[in-house]
Amino acid sequence: MSQEENNERSQPYSNFRIVLDIGMGLLYMVLAGGVIYTRHFGTIELPTGIVYAMSGLLSFYGGFRIYRGFVELRRNKG
Repeated sequence: MSQEENNERSQPYSNFRIVLDIGMGLLYMVLAGGVIYTRHFGTIELPTGIVYAMSGLLSFYGGFRIYRGFVELRRNKG
């Protein structure tokens, strides 16, 4: 199998991976906002430090997934 055939066959997977990275990154960002929202409106009882640490980690990882998706999108276009 030539390199061109391999690239053509992996294109749908690559597009799916980009959409998955960006979508999951957005989901992690929403989860981070949800953790802060539930803390401030008294839905769950968690210490403030844990809430901000957990939401910070979720935001960081979500941002990383979005960044990775855009880098892959850029690489496929160019």
